[in-house]
Formats: sequence, structure tokens, C-alpha cells
Amino acid sequence: MAAQQSYRHHYVPQWYQRRFLAPGASSFKVLDLKPEVFRDKSGRVRGVARSILDKGPDAWFFESELYTVRAFGTANDDIETMLFGVIDESGKEAVEALVNEDWDKVHNTYSIFFEYMDAQRLRTPKGLAFLSLVAKARTQYELMMQMQALRRMHCTMWGEGIIEIFSSEQPDVNFIFSDHPVTFFNRFVFPQDKRVPVGQDPLQQWMGTQTIYPLSRDKLLVITHLEWARKQGEHRAVKQRTNARLFDNPIVRYDNVRRARQLSAKQVREVNLIIKLRAHRYIAGGSVDELYPEKYLKSTLWNKIGLFLMPDSLHVAMEGGSMFLKTKDGHYIFQDEFGRRPTSRKEHEAKVLEAKAMEAHVKKLLANHHAKEANRESEHGAS
Repeated sequence: MAAQQSYRHHYVPQWYQRRFLAPGASSFKVLDLKPEVFRDKSGRVRGVARSILDKGPDAWFFESELYTVRAFGTANDDIETMLFGVIDESGKEAVEALVNEDWDKVHNTYSIFFEYMDAQRLRTPKGLAFLSLVAKARTQYELMMQMQALRRMHCTMWGEGIIEIFSSEQPDVNFIFSDHPVTFFNRFVFPQDKRVPVGQDPLQQWMGTQTIYPLSRDKLLVITHLEWARKQGEHRAVKQRTNARLFDNPIVRYDNVRRARQLSAKQVREVNLIIKLRAHRYIAGGSVDELYPEKYLKSTLWNKIGLFLMPDSLHVAMEGGSMFLKTKDGHYIFQDEFGRRPTSRKEHEAKVLEAKAMEAHVKKLLANHHAKEANRESEHGAS
């Protein structure tokens, strides 16, 4: 029997939406930033649709046949069921593992986490508009093919960034989410900045662009380029980071994700304002108050909000440096803090000599340590 055709394509997964529900709640408040305007035949405005809606995860953040392609008049929704179905299932596991610090699962799902984030960013109406712009897709079929080809385009630089998960335990305000949950925030690139196409975000490769992704009503993930964390400035904000690229297979770490900082109510509202001003059309939260953060902030100047999202100096000082790996067959892989690798055989061979010297030194230190431990144990046994 053929699988049933899916028509309601959720571009924000229902499991993700549920992470923002208050305990015991089944719906949240949704703010329509562009409510429909009703006009008569002469063009005069006769009414405006409601801007505040009560919706549950199954009833919003979807569009009919958003990912459907047609061949010879036959509709096909394999992208929704076969591609995003798998990504959403594995992405849910990856998000939960990272939030809960389940290191066994994180070890196996860390790369999946970024893959899920990238798919989430590109599959929304705003993300598809971005893809249509950069890939020059002329038809729905071309757009869907480009989405599948480019759906990992942000993973490399995310993996190389400084990653922090903030927490909030405020009783009166929680993080909201939007119809474009993975937000690019550059405090020197305003929402209406002419350097960015209308309705789009600053580029990820710009040095001052941070990634903001609410993981739940009380958790927020932020990714910052290392160069920006070390030195900020208005002119640096739109310069490309070193070795900016879309696709690669870099060495990344998951043991250096910072988690200690708690945000105040004011800081949560600043984050919510960023999310709101970068949304496509809808935002959602646990209460109406959460949807209007600007009412509670003394200043909403774009280049003054979100300063606390920068990594602290100690965190920055511990980042960077070169890494190398030795494979089981004896080959070496080298990478600096920006993902650059040796570009010539001579450079690679010099790195191999350094690595072998380091290995020998570490083995000598370990041997001395084990010898001292053995002597201690023998002396303790003799006594």
C-alpha cells in the first residue's frame, strides 16, 4: 500500500515547539507581525486579522505542501517524509543529549546537532527565500534540490566557533522562538541595513555575526566567531572571518561548550527582542508579555543590546591553538584554530616532525609518572 501523502509541512518541528510550552500547557501565544489586511473591491481597508493567536505545536508553523515537488502532475512529498522526518528524529536526540550533557550520546550526535540546525535554518519560508536568492532557483523543483545540496552549508563554521549555552530561571519571562528559529545576529548590521537584501540576515561568514538558537524556554545556544570574541569593532563586524568556507570536515571539540552563565530577566528580554526583529512573520511564547519585550527595555538600540552574549575573556583565552590527530594507520591530520591545514608537502612533513617530538615527550612524561606510581605502591606494600 502506498504511503499517505502529507500536505501539512511543519517547518518548525512539533517536538521543538513543545520545548517552549509551560508545564501542563498545551498551547502558546503566537504573535502575527504582519496580520492580514482585509479590503473591499475598491481597495479600502475593512478590517485586520487578529495578531494574537492561541495555538498548539500541531496547529501552527506549517505551510501546505511547502516541500512538495511535482513530476508530470503527480505530487511527491518525499522531502518532508524521508528527509526531514529522519533529520527531525535524529536532531531531537542530538538536542536533548547536548542540553542534558549526555556525553555518550553527544559523542555520537554532535555533528548531527549542527546538521539539524542547518536544515532548520534553511527549511523555513525565510530560509527558502534566502536559498532562492543565492542559488537562483527558478522552480519549486530546483529550490528543493538546492536545499538538499546546501543543507549543511553552515555546519563547518559553527563547529569551529565558540559555543555557549546560557540558562534562565526567571519566573516572569522565558525565551521565545520564531518562525525562523536559528537567528543570525550582528549588532552592527541593523534589521533594515542596506548591505543585506530585504527580509534577510547578515552573512554567517561576517566576523561579527553570532548565531542565536533558543533550545527551550530556559536554554539558549550562542555561537561566536573566535576572531570576533578576541576583538570587536564596527568595521571588523562585516569583514570575513579567516578561512571562511561553507563545506569542510574540520576537527571539532564538544568538551569546551560553556554552560555556567545565567541570564537576568532584562537579558532574556533583549534576546527575545533580537529574535522578534529577525523573525519572518511569527513569534511564539508562553504569554503575551513575552511577545513584547520592547515594553520592558529602557533602550532598544540595536548596537547596544545583546552585549552579554559575548564569551567572557577566560573562555576566549582557552580557545584556539593548533590540533593534530594520528590515525590508526599512522597518518597525521593537522589543523589550526581557523581550520587551515598544511598547504605543501614540506609544511606537512615539518608538522609531522613536531608531532612526533611531542608524542615522544608525552610518552616520556607518562613513563616517569607510572614509574613513580609503581615505586610508591611497592614502598607502601613493604611498609
